[in-house]
Amino acid sequence: MSKHLLAAAESNQSLTILVTGFVVVFAVLLLLIGIIKLYSTIVSSAENKAKKTKELKLSQAKAAPAETTQPAVPATQVADGGLDLQTVAVITAAVEAYYSDGRKVRITGIRRASGARSEWATAGISDNISMRRGF
Repeated sequence: MSKHLLAAAESNQSLTILVTGFVVVFAVLLLLIGIIKLYSTIVSSAENKAKKTKELKLSQAKAAPAETTQPAVPATQVADGGLDLQTVAVITAAVEAYYSDGRKVRITGIRRASGARSEWATAGISDNISMRRGF
């Protein structure tokens, strides 16, 4: 009879360990789900805040009166190489803004880059631009 009691006690202990294991596993899974949901909520609220800030800046830019004055260089004048002088002025201003450490930039020539980029190169350039803008 004691053998039967020992076997029953061992099976009862095994069942207790099994149920405890299931409870612990499911409790940890529910905890992880809660953490992921919380993280998702935080990230989506941050994205929405950034989007609202960007929309606010765009609306302020649109609301600001556009100062349309006579361009300094008429669009009909063409520089060497077939570019109109407005395009040359815009490219020069962009290069000066990029190197905005106080140095004067002198553009000696503008020409189209030869050869097409691969998709990998284009993706790398796009990623670099996005990182510089802080997106």
